[in-house]
Amino acid sequence: MPLYQRDNIPLEKFIQLIPDLVYLQEFPSKKITFINRKFTDILGYQKEDLVQNDFLLDFALSEGELKKWELRLEEYNKVLNTGERIEYNIEIKHKNGLKVILRHRSMVLKSQNPEAQFEILHIAEDITQLQKHNELILQQRNQLNEAEKIFKYGSWEWYVGADTVRWSDGLYEVFGYNAGDFEDKKMTYGFYQKHIPIHELEYTKNISIQSVQDKKTYYELEHSIIDAKGVFKYLAVKGKCYLDTAGNVIKVLGTTADITQIKNYELALEKKIEELFRSNQDLEQFAYIASHDLQEPLRKITAFANKLTERCSDGLSDDGRFFIDRILYSSDRMKSLIDNLLAYSRISRNNIPLPLSEVNLNQIVQNAIGDLEIPISKKKAQITVDELPIIQAFSSQMHQLFLNLISNAIKFVEDSIQPFVNITVEEASLEEIIKFKLKEPRYWKICIKDNGIGFEDEYKDKIFTMFHRVHGNAEFEGTGLGLAICTKIIDNHKGYLTAQSTLQQGSVFILYLPLKP
Repeated sequence: MPLYQRDNIPLEKFIQLIPDLVYLQEFPSKKITFINRKFTDILGYQKEDLVQNDFLLDFALSEGELKKWELRLEEYNKVLNTGERIEYNIEIKHKNGLKVILRHRSMVLKSQNPEAQFEILHIAEDITQLQKHNELILQQRNQLNEAEKIFKYGSWEWYVGADTVRWSDGLYEVFGYNAGDFEDKKMTYGFYQKHIPIHELEYTKNISIQSVQDKKTYYELEHSIIDAKGVFKYLAVKGKCYLDTAGNVIKVLGTTADITQIKNYELALEKKIEELFRSNQDLEQFAYIASHDLQEPLRKITAFANKLTERCSDGLSDDGRFFIDRILYSSDRMKSLIDNLLAYSRISRNNIPLPLSEVNLNQIVQNAIGDLEIPISKKKAQITVDELPIIQAFSSQMHQLFLNLISNAIKFVEDSIQPFVNITVEEASLEEIIKFKLKEPRYWKICIKDNGIGFEDEYKDKIFTMFHRVHGNAEFEGTGLGLAICTKIIDNHKGYLTAQSTLQQGSVFILYLPLKP
């Protein structure tokens, strides 16, 4: 059975120019009687390949596709004399082994071969890449739908001027509906609004309408709804406006996310913060009152102990004098502890926003050194200070900060060693600001370095907590409140306090304070 031999030669030349694959099959034998050049271009098979396979294409079809042919025979029988066109897709194996998907448009013709009454004319388009593209789009759409379910959000598209909004499947889920119940995926704007509580309705409506009127590129808002199942939810809405060439908004694309879980967590957290704030206020007030009320009995204890020493010293035994000395020593420690508690309480209450003033840290440090004149002289301490900056701060708190740190630098030194304290300043690096999560763009970095006894790295964070002491009273006096007070002062100034130390090799306390704006 020869191929390419047709009576109507001009028609054959025309068919060769068609960009789609064209071939003829006898009906119902399926023997191929004609192929155009595109048949070879698209499938790779030459005339000789068909001759070797008895002019049949079955060798290139899977078992499933061959079964489909049997079903298709009934369709061809129905249109033998009507000239109706039949459309379908078929998967054929290319000569190189890959699969080619062809979209067929077929019709039954009278055959020129007297042995065969009918032939089927096939015109087929290669849609392999289109099919892959469609499958990819379907896969991405399914992934998007899954993501919407997982993250509880949906998308929408609103053409300005139209009353309908196209919803994604995820948006139906957010509103408590089954997307399969809405075929066209379009909802009226009023359908969305009916789920919004009446006290929020005007607010939400105004924002979206005003955004369109103002031709905003982007807008967002939060509001609550009662979904189809009666569940109260918080939603976060984000919309992006698209403009035409005249600058008018033509459509708005957006997302709506269910943030109920996050919102409930935030509300619970805010409540806990309020409770903690009230609790802290109560504790600070208690500490202040308790410390203040303890001053009077302490003064009496000290006064009576001193009178006892003055009036009865001759009649006191050595043990009696020792006990009175211990009472006075303990009273002094108690006074120091109460003073520090009062200081800590006052500083804590200064968390309330107050106007800062311009503070010259050079003067602050010199005043602190002046207050420490006796211990500095006694230990022959050497203190060197860089030229320090002027900052916005609470002057009294800065004085206490440097007083405590310089005092510690002198105190925690072995008796046989002359204390040396070096105070330097430079601007903090961007890396440090990021590392310590500082809130302002620029900071001063002030280092107070000493040659004291130091401490082990495991105590680096503990030393800033209340009443924590690395070294006992037998070695060095103190209340364990000094560095806690320093930390509170630094917090009040949006700064950061840290330390570096090596045991028996000294310490460096590092202050980060915002630059003067």
